[in-house]
Amino acid sequence: MEVTCGSLREKDIGKKVTLNGWCRYIREHGDKTFIDLADRYGITQVVFESKLKEDAGELGREYVITISGKVRSRGKENINHDNPTGAIEIEVKTLKIIGRSKVPPFEIVEEKESLLPAEDLRLKYRYLDLRRKKMIKNIEFRDAVTKAIRTFFWKEGFLELETPNLVRDSYDVSGSRTMIVPSRIKKGEFFALPQSPQIYKQLCMVAGLDKYFQVARVFRDEDPREDRQPEFTQVDFEVSFKDEKYIQELIERAVKYVFEKVLNKQIKTPFEHLNYDIAMQTYGNDKPDLRFGYKLVDITGEAKKSGYNVIKRIVESDGHVAAIAFQADFGKKTSLIDKEYLVSLVDTAKNLGLKGLTWLYVKDSKLKSIPESISEALLGIEKQLITKTGASDGDIIIIGADTSENVLLAAMSKLRRIVGLKIGKFKKEHAFLWVDNFPLFEKDEVNGKLQPAHNPFVAPTEDTIMYLDSAPEKVIGKRYDLVLNGIEIAGGSLRINDPDVQIKVLKSIGLSDADIASALGFLIEGLAHGAPIHGGAAIGLDRFVATLAGQDDIKDFILFPRNRKLESPLDASPSKIAPERLKNDYGLYIEK
Repeated sequence: MEVTCGSLREKDIGKKVTLNGWCRYIREHGDKTFIDLADRYGITQVVFESKLKEDAGELGREYVITISGKVRSRGKENINHDNPTGAIEIEVKTLKIIGRSKVPPFEIVEEKESLLPAEDLRLKYRYLDLRRKKMIKNIEFRDAVTKAIRTFFWKEGFLELETPNLVRDSYDVSGSRTMIVPSRIKKGEFFALPQSPQIYKQLCMVAGLDKYFQVARVFRDEDPREDRQPEFTQVDFEVSFKDEKYIQELIERAVKYVFEKVLNKQIKTPFEHLNYDIAMQTYGNDKPDLRFGYKLVDITGEAKKSGYNVIKRIVESDGHVAAIAFQADFGKKTSLIDKEYLVSLVDTAKNLGLKGLTWLYVKDSKLKSIPESISEALLGIEKQLITKTGASDGDIIIIGADTSENVLLAAMSKLRRIVGLKIGKFKKEHAFLWVDNFPLFEKDEVNGKLQPAHNPFVAPTEDTIMYLDSAPEKVIGKRYDLVLNGIEIAGGSLRINDPDVQIKVLKSIGLSDADIASALGFLIEGLAHGAPIHGGAAIGLDRFVATLAGQDDIKDFILFPRNRKLESPLDASPSKIAPERLKNDYGLYIEK
């Protein structure tokens, strides 16, 4: 049996063992030195006595050592019940220093998150941060989820294939910035790093490799956004001769398998379904958290009749007003929401870009507010507002208004989740939801041009494809997203397998024949050589793992992530390249 710092128990008392690890804590007690020796499996107390105590004096925190000794009992009065190895210790007989350590920039302890050093410091010394128990558990959890997913797809007869990471740039098609890599051999020309294996997995289907999957690294040159990384991992798969129902059921079975094998939990399938347009109308976004209800209702019509000038002015400017009622037990001992929190919510709404937000509560079937002038101004629509939102005594009603319906929906959906999580009255622990029937296109709010709502390879539905020429904004795509607790964890679609339809979709977003030939000529050519009906999906592994673990930050599940500026404090990347090297090796010129 391999002996680790987490494996020894009382049954091992009397055995001679050898342990390797890091000196986590060093304590002097009279003629003895106690060291907590740590590795990724746990911590074991080792004791240096008599002559060996002098040798222990050379040791410092995080030194790497090998010790040999005898397992002995710590005695009932000294058992550490918080540590699985807390009933035993090792009486050290030999010591060897393997690696010395500088004084660590921070202590490797399991403190509260608020007491941890700054994130950039932990990322700079990520190899030290990864020694913490929480981080070790996170990495092990990710490994377990990945193994389970791989096992599931192997059992289903899928081939694990690898698509290239040096590809042709498709910036004109995707609309997103790709990361580019200069070629030394062909100076002045570039590879791109894939934002997705999308095109190549489709070509696998053309090749007849009808069941493909891979755990793929993908790259996106995006501006810094909340909890995004420039490179991340997705579980990508594609199948031929199947419909949306098959693919969705496959993902449900994959997720169910992961829950059983990794979390030892059962989940109920099939998952709930919701059309995109209903999700937007009811919850304000396409990834609602259904652990709680709290539906969004449009009260623009009612607001026109109110005497509350703040929202009335917005309505008169062709604006929109929406409301949500929350079961908050406001004013009761059981309430998790107080006046101060609701006041702070107004500031949150401003930060979300919302022009107006107010809140009220229901008491004795009447609307109440602080100050009273707000509820008095809404007295004329009090009955309609309570009825429409379904509010009852103790409930909070928040009302948002904006001249832009998109801004209103986005802000109110975020507020819905913020307040819902604060209240925490969950109907279920894991709320899965399929959102279906997305529009194929959306309009760019800046220039008004059509762009893909997802990507330009999504197949149109049979009953809307006729609008491609005349009214493309009416075309619905065979696309589906899987949401868990308000987080999109997977997305996919059936793909276009007809080259003529593919060209028509690309032209709808403004691409010329030359653009299409340059960026995607090889895909069009492939589809023209007998492409089956095919479709698939991608599961965002980092986000999926974090959500399953009940944590918010995906960085805690990535070995060497970037910070909020998408920089790596560890190796100080990105970094500049000498102009001479760019010129001589790649034929590139940088103006000084």
